[in-house]
Amino acid sequence: MKKLIYIPISAVIILFYLQALWIRNMHQNYCVQLTQSIDRAITSSIIKELELRTYSPYKNPNNPKLIYKHAEEMSSEERKRLKGDTINLDMLAKKNISTNIAEAIMQIQQDICINKKQFIQMARLDSIFKKRLYDIKIKYCILLYDKDTTIIQKAGDILPLDDHKIKETKLYPLGTRCLQFIQVKAIIPLTSFLTDMFLIIIESILLTIIILGYVIFLVITIHKKDKLFKRREASVNGTIHDLKSPLNSIITLMSFIKKKVPDIHTQQLVENTERQARKLVNEIEALLITARKDRQKVYLQKEETDLVLLVTEVAQEVSMQHSHQPHQIKMESELNELNLMLDPLYVRNVIRNLVENALKYSDDGVQIIIRISKKETQAIFTVKDNGWGIAPKYKKKIFTPFFQVPREQMAHQRGYGIGLAYTKYIIEAHGGNISVESIPGKGSLFICKFPLK
Repeated sequence: MKKLIYIPISAVIILFYLQALWIRNMHQNYCVQLTQSIDRAITSSIIKELELRTYSPYKNPNNPKLIYKHAEEMSSEERKRLKGDTINLDMLAKKNISTNIAEAIMQIQQDICINKKQFIQMARLDSIFKKRLYDIKIKYCILLYDKDTTIIQKAGDILPLDDHKIKETKLYPLGTRCLQFIQVKAIIPLTSFLTDMFLIIIESILLTIIILGYVIFLVITIHKKDKLFKRREASVNGTIHDLKSPLNSIITLMSFIKKKVPDIHTQQLVENTERQARKLVNEIEALLITARKDRQKVYLQKEETDLVLLVTEVAQEVSMQHSHQPHQIKMESELNELNLMLDPLYVRNVIRNLVENALKYSDDGVQIIIRISKKETQAIFTVKDNGWGIAPKYKKKIFTPFFQVPREQMAHQRGYGIGLAYTKYIIEAHGGNISVESIPGKGSLFICKFPLK
């Protein structure tokens, strides 16, 4: 139950991380969009400033200074009369000076102005640029560079040169010879981003708070359920443990009565009662060990035990107890005896669980084959049956405490899901392991391995 608490806590951490990442990305996109707006504003401002600097009314409107024609539209005489520079648009595009004829003409006009010493007016450019920004509230500085990118002149606000928040535009060449450049540097404050995105951020934060509230409620509920479960578990375990005392008393009493009663039929009834009481005690012990295995390690009282003899005895006992069910149990052993250091009480219960399961989850007439062998450093004990089998998806789950393989009919739903979990725990406590091979409808094979030493 405690592990479940980490799931909502991890979810909250991930949620806050994603929230911060989303706001960061939003801010980056905002800065990119604002920089693009500044680019457009400074480009149009440079064009406007050039127009104002070179503006003069035509003396004769019928004879303008600039005529634009495609080469195909010109006659051979007009081409001969052409004088002036040739514009190579491809070369200008490669140098990032212009991308079309209009920009090329503007850059040539910049060359003419620079030759005439009519340099760009930074104060006028600043005034135009402010108007082009419209409602964008930023601190900026317009810089004029020479061909060596040395600052000649500035306009606008004074900005700290080492501020990492400063965003800058590309260098805009003035003229085709790139003798001068214009660049804008601006500080985009976080406050402007927060102001523009206020409603979206508030909605996102509120949603996060609501989710956080639900997660906190879930954690508190899980914690309360965990405490309640622990109290209930302790109560149930205590009750189950207390049942062992009267059952042991019954076993002792049945042993005494069996000796005193002369009637054979009565002795058989008493012996059967004693056997059932012992079985119930073993089941209680298995339940307590399985329930406490995560908190309390089982204490093994190992002694030299003949595994062949132990398996034979348990098989005979189980066969007698289930004499009402038609079955056949066959022992196959390569060895007459196999002495191991085991806790005979716990291992006896393990063998009983496996053989009884083979009987429980099979139809009448089941055939059970028990094999004992030795291989290298391990003793191998297997129980094979031709019963109902186990579906592949349940093979790993059957050793989980209180898990039962779902059956089509409740009449086939036998046991409590304790036996195999107990079996696995006891075998592993001896340093061994257990595995299963099964085909639905054809039976199962349980393989138990114990270390020889």
